[in-house]
Amino acid sequence: MSYDLHITKADHWIFSDKNPITEEELEKVADLLETYRGIPFLYQDGRITLCRADERVIGLMIDIANRLDARVQGDEGEYYNNDDNKYPHPPDYLREDLGEPEIEIPEEKQRFVETLQINDEIYHRKYGKGQIIEVLGEGLDTELKVMFLEGQRPKRLLAYFAPIEPYKQV
Repeated sequence: MSYDLHITKADHWIFSDKNPITEEELEKVADLLETYRGIPFLYQDGRITLCRADERVIGLMIDIANRLDARVQGDEGEYYNNDDNKYPHPPDYLREDLGEPEIEIPEEKQRFVETLQINDEIYHRKYGKGQIIEVLGEGLDTELKVMFLEGQRPKRLLAYFAPIEPYKQV
């Protein structure tokens, strides 16, 4: 189980919906939330919550709370403040959006995947020859539904990452 911290205006974070942080008030901290978009804050029930919060982000949460005339409170009801400057600002790497890593796909693989259509035959290193029965998604999320000769039911493959190549008849 993770330990969460909450930014709340209520006496106890459980009752945040009774004394909520409004969406309009969030505008006061939009710059901080955007700067640290790599930190997955969650706004719900009138509070801002961070799941699995740790020492790296408490200083930032206190700054956000101060701007909102709110407090930072842990799951067990304890409050956090920065009176003794114990909590520094988060490290710079948390300023980045950590959602999608940058992935480089070889041009040859890109050209191959972009041409794939229903009924095309492909070769998979593990499963052998197969026929595409459905193409789903787009970009790096392109998924192929393929019926292989030895299979009872189709397999789903991420086209850009599966070890596939054009089927070549001998």
